[in-house]
Amino acid sequence: MTDDVQAPEIVSHLSNYFELFFWIVVGVTIVFGLVLLLVRMREVNVRAISKAAIQNILLSVVVLGQLLLLLTVGYLFWFNYYHPASVIQFPEDVLADTSWVKDDLKIYFIDANRLQSVEINGRNKQDVLVAVDPVKEYHFSLDGKYLLVATSREIYLVDRNTGEKQLVDSWGQPDEAGEWKGVISGIRWASDSRHFCYEVARWSSYSSQNRLYIYDILEKQKRTLQSPARRISSLYWDRDSINLYYVERVAKDTSVHAYAFDVNVFRISLASLQPEFVVKIPFEQAGVPMKNLTVRGINLSLEADALSFAEGTARDVLVSAKGQSLGVDDDDHLYYVPREWFRTRLLRIQREARPSDIARHAYKGGELTITQIRWIPGGRYAIIHHRYLGLLVIEPATRKIGLLIAAKGNAFGWYDKNTYLYAGMHDNR
Repeated sequence: MTDDVQAPEIVSHLSNYFELFFWIVVGVTIVFGLVLLLVRMREVNVRAISKAAIQNILLSVVVLGQLLLLLTVGYLFWFNYYHPASVIQFPEDVLADTSWVKDDLKIYFIDANRLQSVEINGRNKQDVLVAVDPVKEYHFSLDGKYLLVATSREIYLVDRNTGEKQLVDSWGQPDEAGEWKGVISGIRWASDSRHFCYEVARWSSYSSQNRLYIYDILEKQKRTLQSPARRISSLYWDRDSINLYYVERVAKDTSVHAYAFDVNVFRISLASLQPEFVVKIPFEQAGVPMKNLTVRGINLSLEADALSFAEGTARDVLVSAKGQSLGVDDDDHLYYVPREWFRTRLLRIQREARPSDIARHAYKGGELTITQIRWIPGGRYAIIHHRYLGLLVIEPATRKIGLLIAAKGNAFGWYDKNTYLYAGMHDNR
């Protein structure tokens, strides 16, 4: 498995399409066998098709061709398993830039108090927003026109076309004693890309305040939701962007009941901004009963979640739109599977022990230095977040890898319409 053998170009090409080639050979073999069977059973009069001499010549050619196809399949199988491609030497083989990438996707990432963007080929790096406090999260509207950027204290609206920035809300400064603290959370776009909701929470050692808001971009106005007695864990828009929903869960005794929770569903309409009880749903899990709600005519919109990115929430996408896959094996190798069968090792991922780990108890020497892997739209390139080097772009088919940015590049993401369309097809949980 350590031989460094360079595959001929035709062998490399056939290996990449081995599954397709294999099934073609299987199909030809089956057809060939059926023809021979029919000839022997005299169901087909071969002499009526051609003369005996021509028939024998053609039969010999077909037999030899079939044997050649079978031998080729066997050779490809043997070559890929006994002469794998050499592993990328890391970081020696990492190129200094990504100018070789033939794509113009804009990548967004958090770097301390900045939200920055850069094209995947390394061009046009710029600051999208520079805040006073560290940036926590950012959210694309479904139409891609706007971007919400939140720190722990402020929330901004950014027009992606003009770059115009607007401060939407802030919970202000700590009081003189430094006791008041706060956070902005619960940000979620509506499907119409006109409204969004969020929560502003403030607290101290003696009191707390939690307020929910809906903001209208066209009116440039925020409205306060009537808060219920219990704090709302999360708000969800419906697909028509005219109602918000939230749930309250009541744990049940499973020795008495056949289900674990009673899920109480509440609705808040944009017209009244008043919570109203809708239905109680017995449910086995603590999550939102999406299918049960759909049956009752309540269609929640979760597509925007696929366009939300927050620091500290890694989101791996290991299978591309073309069905190619990346992964990490038991020996800490990043591997690539072009189709289904052959797994090619690309590079060895190093580990680093955490300061809190006792050396002899650290799993395999510590944590992997690669923390996130995501295919980009199109399925040709993938982005890798390395703990120290930054963001790397890799083209697995050609084994090419380069450094996109040297910054930490936390919570990297992008706007892609197909991302939320795909999420919308798979949000019925």
